[in-house]
Amino acid sequence: MAVPPAAAAPAKWRVGFRGEAEVSVNDLASTGTKNAWSAGARTTKEFDPRNGSYFTAPQIRHWNGSRWAVAKNPAGPKGFPLRELSLIEASGPSNVWTAGTAVAKGPGDIGSSTRSVVSRWNGKRWQLMATGRTTVTDLDVLGAGHAWIVGRDSRTGKAFFKHFRNGRWGGLPAPGGLREISVRTPNDIWGLGRSSVLHWNGKAWRTVALPKITVPVAPNPAYGPVRPRINAVQVVAGNVWIAVGFQQGDWSQPGTVLLRRTKGKWHQNRLPKDVVNTLSGDGKGGIWAASYQQSITATPDGQDPYAYTTLSIDALRHTGGKLTRRNLTPVATGFQWTDLVAVPKTDSALAAGFNWRPPQGSIVFRYGR
Repeated sequence: MAVPPAAAAPAKWRVGFRGEAEVSVNDLASTGTKNAWSAGARTTKEFDPRNGSYFTAPQIRHWNGSRWAVAKNPAGPKGFPLRELSLIEASGPSNVWTAGTAVAKGPGDIGSSTRSVVSRWNGKRWQLMATGRTTVTDLDVLGAGHAWIVGRDSRTGKAFFKHFRNGRWGGLPAPGGLREISVRTPNDIWGLGRSSVLHWNGKAWRTVALPKITVPVAPNPAYGPVRPRINAVQVVAGNVWIAVGFQQGDWSQPGTVLLRRTKGKWHQNRLPKDVVNTLSGDGKGGIWAASYQQSITATPDGQDPYAYTTLSIDALRHTGGKLTRRNLTPVATGFQWTDLVAVPKTDSALAAGFNWRPPQGSIVFRYGR
């Protein structure tokens, strides 16, 4: 009698690696099942007398399909050691980009001694691609030939938008408050401003009108009106996804509306308790979203009018017209999201964050079988 094949293990979240409390994981990138990277920092024993703390050093880990290993770090410009990596993007094993911060030793205020650093791994070594008295807030790459950075000038406060092509950077118009981008093609880029959704057609930016969104009723209306807050944008094939949250003065309100724009029309998916700040395309026409489910209650304390309770920590997956919820970790871990990325063209994903309760430290999860 033939023996039936063993059933495949169910897909679930598994711990990829745990870091110590002195290690942070700020961003993730993945180009396939055997190539993924995490970027962050670790605290060193080098004392910084300017603020009474210790300097950090960058830390990159690489996933090769079986384990996460510490990888070589990029360097800062002369006299400015690289201290932390905040962003990492990749289109392949030999095209990995990072953005981070370098801080010089010695006297001087933090502003004058700090530089942004953009670097590229070509498969053999790191190259310094850009540096300056700026803050890079977003980074995106498209194949080996294109990269974009968004940020602001630390001296003037003005936004910038730059495109790397044919071995050099070119400055492009930047609307005030531009802070995040998602690139489909060089002539189809979606961005977030201070309170608007923007579209770049290769020549100019325009503001995109969103559909009317019904805001939730605040537990205490006395603290002002509740307004929509645009949290994230992601372009996936022919669809544009926007995560819209809610704000009442200085206090956030639970609830998210996922907007999907396809063939020029907007569709809404309302999530009354979810707070979503991160979206990732899966390379198959779907998305992943990092979520907290929260409840909110008014309190009698005049210093803080609201109390928040985290109900669950989940990754949401939208594919095939359906939205499903995959619980990531128990609330008792005190997990705080830093990033969520899909493994392209698979049903897998990577999640990063920090557990504030024992065992305290950074953590990366992998979803799959």
